[in-house]
Amino acid sequence: MTPAPAPLDTPPEFRRRARYVVALVTTTAVVLTVLWITRQAVLLVFLGVAVGVLFYHASQWLSEKTNAPRGLMLGLVVVALLALLGAAVYFGGPRVAGEVRVLVEQAPEVIEQARTRLGLPEGALQLPDAAGRLGTRLLGVFSTLAGGLAGVLVVLLVAIYTAASPGQYTRGVVRLADRHHQPFVRRVLKRMGEALLGWLKGVGISVAALGTIAVIGLMTIGLPGALALAAFAGVLTVIPNFGPFIGWTPAVAVAFSQGTTTGLWTLGLAVVAQQIEGSFITPKIQGDMVSVAPAVVVAGQIVLAAFAGFLGLFLVVPILGVGKVLLEELYIGPFVEGEAADPMNPPPLSERPPETVGGAALEAPA
Repeated sequence: MTPAPAPLDTPPEFRRRARYVVALVTTTAVVLTVLWITRQAVLLVFLGVAVGVLFYHASQWLSEKTNAPRGLMLGLVVVALLALLGAAVYFGGPRVAGEVRVLVEQAPEVIEQARTRLGLPEGALQLPDAAGRLGTRLLGVFSTLAGGLAGVLVVLLVAIYTAASPGQYTRGVVRLADRHHQPFVRRVLKRMGEALLGWLKGVGISVAALGTIAVIGLMTIGLPGALALAAFAGVLTVIPNFGPFIGWTPAVAVAFSQGTTTGLWTLGLAVVAQQIEGSFITPKIQGDMVSVAPAVVVAGQIVLAAFAGFLGLFLVVPILGVGKVLLEELYIGPFVEGEAADPMNPPPLSERPPETVGGAALEAPA
């Protein structure tokens, strides 16, 4: 009689690691599936957290300067922002809407005139119908007015709750780790907050500066619909690499339909504006907080655009910035450079920093 085969004799350490790998792969698959299903909502929450970091720092700065309660200053920041947006819509909205309507009505004629002046073959500047469908798909949740308003409301609510009590959320994340590793988690959260803050500051200043340059320049050139074209060019600045080209294309097309000289002046204005943004604004404001290689940004845009449409394009820089922080802290520091960032070798208790969010100290958990 043939004896039954003996069970595979594996050491306990191998079985433990095998269970760990299986659990890790399973968890990763589940997380990726959930992220795919809820990708739009997750990115809206991510944007809300980033705006909340900005609200927190702004209210903290005002509180330190005025000795007023931070909660009161937070309310003032939110009300001031809403008032500013409301004033822009009330005073500039009707004019921009009117200019947009005129430009849309005249678009076929403008495109044909620009094509003729540039000497391009017939149909060269006409977009296929698929482009419109692609644009609607890329906009995703913002493709309808109701979806856009709902998205803005989600971002605003998440931002207010995050800024009102950041310690509550950071303590929750920190307490997921044992006390031995909590200082490491605090440092990672601090660096992630700094990356989000640097990105938002850069985006805000870039949009304001380039929008102002575009308005003044296009009005000086005498371009019809200058305010609407400048607003479009300024807003599209938030999308790195591709945004400036897309944003300035309507202005350049309208300019060449008015004349070759007007077109060249507008093209030169676009080049100068982007040089100012790329050489001075973004490097000075964002600095090393979210510095990511351009090729990585382009690759991230392709992937995130397919993954989440416009939100993916818009948030590619902060997502890559946060990913860079995690890569440096979880892999490069401990395993490549052997820094003290190693989560398995945290600093002693006497060197533990206070709990932070976005670079600001918070009350440590009891």
